[in-house]
Amino acid sequence: MDLPAQDGAEAPLEGSPEAEGPEGPAGRWSGAQVGSWLAAHGGAAELAREHALTGRALLRLTEGSLRRMGVTPRSRRRELLRELLRLRLQQEMQELRSIAGE
Repeated sequence: MDLPAQDGAEAPLEGSPEAEGPEGPAGRWSGAQVGSWLAAHGGAAELAREHALTGRALLRLTEGSLRRMGVTPRSRRRELLRELLRLRLQQEMQELRSIAGE
């Protein structure tokens, strides 16, 4: 299932290297890997370093946590949240495929 592209950006195809991220499942990413992902999705790589974000923490970010981390304006938070939702969905699809034995 391909995710719809928004704002003229193409969504990664299922099973593509981008769907899995820098190296392996996002929930296991290091701070450096999170920084790389953030740099590619909204240019907020400094958040990973400043807040010692791991992949697990990245997947749990909310608008409130981004606001407390100093991400402004609201449109930037929304953009990051859209990308995070896309990443979460990709992770869920991979887990479901794994469970189904595909």
